[in-house]
Amino acid sequence: MTTSNNESSRKLTANVKAAGCAAKISSLELKQVLSSIPRTQCPELLTSLENFEDAAVYKITEDIAIIETVDFFPPVVDDPFLFGRIAAVNALSDVYAMGGKPVIALNVLCFPTCDYPLSVVEEILKGGQAACAEAGVTVAGGHSIQGPEPVFGLAVTGVINPKSILTNGGAKNGDVLVLTKPLGTGVMLLGLKGDTLSQIERKQLLDSLTLLNKQALEIANKYHPSAATDITGFGLIGHTTEMALASGLAAYLYIDELPFFACAVALASQGLVPAGAYANRNTFSSSVINLEHIEIAIQDLLFDPQTSGGLMFALQEEQAVRLLAELTAEGLTASIIGGFVEGKAGQVEVKK
Repeated sequence: MTTSNNESSRKLTANVKAAGCAAKISSLELKQVLSSIPRTQCPELLTSLENFEDAAVYKITEDIAIIETVDFFPPVVDDPFLFGRIAAVNALSDVYAMGGKPVIALNVLCFPTCDYPLSVVEEILKGGQAACAEAGVTVAGGHSIQGPEPVFGLAVTGVINPKSILTNGGAKNGDVLVLTKPLGTGVMLLGLKGDTLSQIERKQLLDSLTLLNKQALEIANKYHPSAATDITGFGLIGHTTEMALASGLAAYLYIDELPFFACAVALASQGLVPAGAYANRNTFSSSVINLEHIEIAIQDLLFDPQTSGGLMFALQEEQAVRLLAELTAEGLTASIIGGFVEGKAGQVEVKK
């Protein structure tokens, strides 16, 4: 296949309407659609649609269950190899969020082959395979179609002992929340696209986007978390709300403890906020207490859709302190950002 110079140099993000996890259908719309879909009754299925779990878990034997997930999105960067890697890291994260080990993956690709050379597709797939190789995951094939925008991701199968599953509904009263990556990727990606990030800021962002959540889970498992999720398209508030609701508890977040990227607040203050943040605000703001007392830029970051975000664990405070120390010693960004109390299920209080 041949392309013109204009075609071969066209940026991957040029005509993307929403990048990364900001392209997700809003939680409000998704719940409306799913409410009319009949539920499948299956005793081996250990998860349900009600709690918006990160993946499905199917019991094979008393000691073995498989984890199934699929995740894909439009480009967040123009470098095709980096795009492939970030998309794969993001897809693998759902298995880690359930406490499992990903073992095999299939590529999911939509691509406008008339607009780009096939070498771009090759680089996307190589990037995805590189992330999978680092995770010890075999890429066994996939499916591809033509489409108006590039889209890439993975369908991933993982394994777990059914007794070791981490869900978003297991948090206990008194548990605290530990987050393992910085916040603000949605805002930062707009800054990257607009070429407003410094080299240091760009490196910090890309290092976070391409970091597997594998090590964070392996360390966290030593401290027996009661619940987990990853922070992605519904933003910190959305995923905290879902965890609180599924656990039948109220949650709180300490604003001053949230690990925002250094320049994210400044970018949000300039109005550099993805549309997905406004969709998340529309969906989840009614469940938040004291939001009006927080500056607007921070509010926007609370709802900012994250791409390849960190894991968020609920666990006892004593264990959380030890977990935080080990994560930090291993060079991972980690913070105790809040916790759970008795109260209205799904309510989130933001505190200074």
